[in-house]
Amino acid sequence: MFFTTRRSALIALSALALTACGDNTATPTAGESGPMLGHVLGDENAPITLIEYASPTCGACKYFHDEVQPTIKENYVATGKVKFVFREFPINQLDVPAYALARCVGKDKYFDVVDDLFERQSGIIEAANQGVMKAALFAIAQNHGIKTEAEFDACVNNKTIRQDLADTVATGEQYNISGTPTFVINGKVQKFEGKYRTAEGFSEELDKLLAADPAEQ
Repeated sequence: MFFTTRRSALIALSALALTACGDNTATPTAGESGPMLGHVLGDENAPITLIEYASPTCGACKYFHDEVQPTIKENYVATGKVKFVFREFPINQLDVPAYALARCVGKDKYFDVVDDLFERQSGIIEAANQGVMKAALFAIAQNHGIKTEAEFDACVNNKTIRQDLADTVATGEQYNISGTPTFVINGKVQKFEGKYRTAEGFSEELDKLLAADPAEQ
């Protein structure tokens, strides 16, 4: 399922909630101004920059994470061909504390928590539906060094982290990002559809870009 969201205004710091509605539409753009926000894997000078806007409760994001991303990381990120930038894009209030938790543990463990969130996605969503979301997230937090409830509460309510999340989400405005997963590949927006739904198809498109880059000739 492709989850969609639309923001009517800049996210309020106290809520950081996105309401699901409408279609995913995005307009390609040549590039960005200002510092690169997000969580980066790979060579900073790689010829391809691949940005993913993702939600930890998005089924399509989990599919990409499990079935497509490993090939990209192994064949393109680890080999210096692609700089991968992961950007949080909350589509509901559950996503906000989940991503706050990933940020709390430190940059070196950030993707470990993201992996855990995707692995336990169905259980987290079920827990949220049953009104015990905090317990589910706290169990993950304990696996990554946040041992007490007080530490957990301080983490998910940290105003600096929430503002950083808001700033990251705001980067999607220039691309008209409205849903997850959405990719920006060297400035061009690409939905999770067609060839981009498989590791083979995604790789084929990356190879085309690499073949067109003089540095790869």
